[in-house]
Amino acid sequence: MAGARGCFFAPEELGYFFVRTNRRWKIWREREAAVELHHNNEEAYSAACWVPPSKNVHKGHCIILGCNSGQLQVWDASSAELLSTAKAFHALTSGAACKVSALVTFVKRGTVFAACDGMPEVLEIGIMDGLTRSSLKTGKTGVTSLAALSASGDWLLTASFSAPLKLWHLPSAGADLANLKKATQRLKAPGNNATALDLCSFRSKIYALCADGSTQVEFFQAEEGLEKAPPTASQRVLSCHERIEHASFRKGGGTGDLVVLGYGESIVAYWTVAVDATMRTVIPSFTVSKAELNGSILCSRGVGLTTDLVVAHGAMAKPLFSRVSPAKSKKGAALIESLAPTSTQKVEKKRAEAPVPHAVPETVSRKKPKLEDAKEKSRPKQPLPGSRSELEGSQLSMAPMIRQHLRSKDKSALDKTLQLKDRMVMETSVAELSGVEAFDLLHECARRVADYPAHTAAYCAWIQRIAFYHGRFFRSHPTLVDSLRQFYERSLYRCESYRPTLRLHGRLHYLIVNGTKIMESESEGKSKPLLEYTEGDEDLDDDDDEKEKEDEEDDGDSGDDEDIDIDFDDAFDDMSGDD
Repeated sequence: MAGARGCFFAPEELGYFFVRTNRRWKIWREREAAVELHHNNEEAYSAACWVPPSKNVHKGHCIILGCNSGQLQVWDASSAELLSTAKAFHALTSGAACKVSALVTFVKRGTVFAACDGMPEVLEIGIMDGLTRSSLKTGKTGVTSLAALSASGDWLLTASFSAPLKLWHLPSAGADLANLKKATQRLKAPGNNATALDLCSFRSKIYALCADGSTQVEFFQAEEGLEKAPPTASQRVLSCHERIEHASFRKGGGTGDLVVLGYGESIVAYWTVAVDATMRTVIPSFTVSKAELNGSILCSRGVGLTTDLVVAHGAMAKPLFSRVSPAKSKKGAALIESLAPTSTQKVEKKRAEAPVPHAVPETVSRKKPKLEDAKEKSRPKQPLPGSRSELEGSQLSMAPMIRQHLRSKDKSALDKTLQLKDRMVMETSVAELSGVEAFDLLHECARRVADYPAHTAAYCAWIQRIAFYHGRFFRSHPTLVDSLRQFYERSLYRCESYRPTLRLHGRLHYLIVNGTKIMESESEGKSKPLLEYTEGDEDLDDDDDEKEKEDEEDDGDSGDDEDIDIDFDDAFDDMSGDD
């Protein structure tokens, strides 16, 4: 699927709508009219196409974007992750001439065919490796539109400026397209440059469509073996009273005929083409105008095998989606039902669902007694059957949005996501992240803890769950552990700068110091007993007492001798003096 006007519908089972602007692209959900993914880029986009999952390409859905610079970008449609980049025309030329004008994919070949306004070559490029595998020269002027078909081989339809349309039967994958010198068939070009092409296989035949922005769409039947024949004229003309910018084949329709869906800015047309009929001009089975939809028409697609349509209308910045069914009578108008309710419809729905109070007679007072009011207030509220309890968290996951914000480095959007206070959403979101994504989210939370102290509780709740679910991954990588030191220092700084924490730290320090002192003093202050009794010590005490008495008596005798102090020198002197 490719978008020439900057928007197109994804495969019906997804329910997505893709919009690209100059440097931005978005994926909208049809049912809610809400943005699923978006991305801003430095490159300006000029073309886009959708790639379904395949073994040869990617497991999931992809988006290929062509840039004004001539490069191609492949994005993951579920995570907005850039998968690959191809130089394409940027490696061949420069300036406005290398602007990508059209893109089509061949999933089985694993390649995308890209066209350029300023060059007649069509490049075959690998979707995942971004390598140019081959080149096909379509003529002498730039290519404006492409269409692809895989039925009994690979077919490519090209449209160039002021040149016939050319249908190419491509060789098998891997063959060089330079050897393909002539087209299988040339189709007569419309009056204006082609704005949309399409191919389909029906009853073993190939049919082509070409819209040029006029009030009619050319319908061709392709045939082989007409390489040298003049351009084949259109077999049918699908007419309309308004301009048709895009036309495509679609499945179903409830009949055995071909169904063609076309739209322009002011109308959507639905044609049923009988291939075996001889009538050249085909009028629409039903149409829907922008006046009925209250807005310009952006794009349209079919719904299953029915005749119903889904139309995107309004502003491209905020599109609306409606389901359109054909009128029940020939003169009646088409039935239009909005897929996503508008704000006024939501208000009306709430009013309709609101309970209507019963009429109360004038004689009866509406006020209830105070006792009854008190009983009703004290009475516990009983949950409704099937309702969710108030304490039960949501099982939604913000993991895709977190991945997108981390890769796009959109700080404002990430701030809003991280301020979420639903713990269950936090757990489911963190559990779905990979280890590397959780590490990046941890760094973002750590930085915001220091920058925005008012929201620290929410950031710490995210950090707690990241550590719980991905702590083992961090431990197994020493480089991640080393880089977490900065977060550890910030946490210490945060704790030290918090006044209640400081006060608590001081009180605990005082208690610890005093407690150790008291315990040491109690252990040292325990006095030993003055006397310890042991059996047999009484006899020893009696013997000690007798010995002490004998010693005292001996000391008393020696004491009397010591009291007589005789100075023999003085006595001798006295005796000599008497003589």
